[in-house]
Amino acid sequence: MKKILVPVDFSTCSEAALRMAAQIARKTGAEIILLHLIDLPSGEVGMAADGTPTGPAAILLMEHARKKFDELLAKPYLKGIKVNDYVDFNRPFEGIADYAAEKGADLIVMGSHGTGKMNGFFVGSNTEKVVRNSKIPVLVIKKFVPDFNPKRIVYASSFKEQCHKCFNKLLDFARLYDPDIYLLRVNTIMNFLATHESEELIEDFISKHKDQYPLEKMHKVVYDDYSVQEGIFHFADKIDADIIALSTHGRQGLLHFLQDSIAEDVVNKANRNILTFRMEKD
Repeated sequence: MKKILVPVDFSTCSEAALRMAAQIARKTGAEIILLHLIDLPSGEVGMAADGTPTGPAAILLMEHARKKFDELLAKPYLKGIKVNDYVDFNRPFEGIADYAAEKGADLIVMGSHGTGKMNGFFVGSNTEKVVRNSKIPVLVIKKFVPDFNPKRIVYASSFKEQCHKCFNKLLDFARLYDPDIYLLRVNTIMNFLATHESEELIEDFISKHKDQYPLEKMHKVVYDDYSVQEGIFHFADKIDADIIALSTHGRQGLLHFLQDSIAEDVVNKANRNILTFRMEKD
């Protein structure tokens, strides 16, 4: 891992995400890319020839952001970590995905359900949009962990063929901390498989990764519940999971509204830190 993108709105929750990112950066030697995006109505922002934004509102907000960045960069938890900071004018969730691609980030770490003085954008809907649009893994911080060292990760999945690439990305992250990974299939009335069928499905999935991660640290779990989301939450509570990991389909437009996104619903409602991976299209 070389680069970690951290969107900030200078709220408490975005600083919690930055502190978590700093722990990961210190462990991996990665640099942190701090990004603050300002969303202004069309016509309020002009651009000079050198790319500098113009207009009274833009200049005032840029000065405010610069002051806040200077305060953040002085924090002791960033000492010794390479940090680059950027301020730009864009729609928040689209800008985050754009910067992640442009800067070659390997991971996005962001807060959720926080609001700063500048109408912070880490509310549920925008966090979900980042999860849906991002082509790189997103770690959504719901609560700050002073000594981040996850030992129990729940990977909730259908364990279909297209899930293998997402699981490979999870293993890249897991190898940093060597946690136990609980491969969870939630059985519901609408999506039922007999226990032995579910276990065989997970066992076959594990077999394709047996040379990538210790078998004794990959556990197959079949859990019955009224919905997939409830099953994920209840099992994560049962083992006191450090992270819930799952895939998102990245559906857009009408298809997104017609088909419920389990990943985005979990991101919105979970009280644990979430790690998401966008499922690649075949």
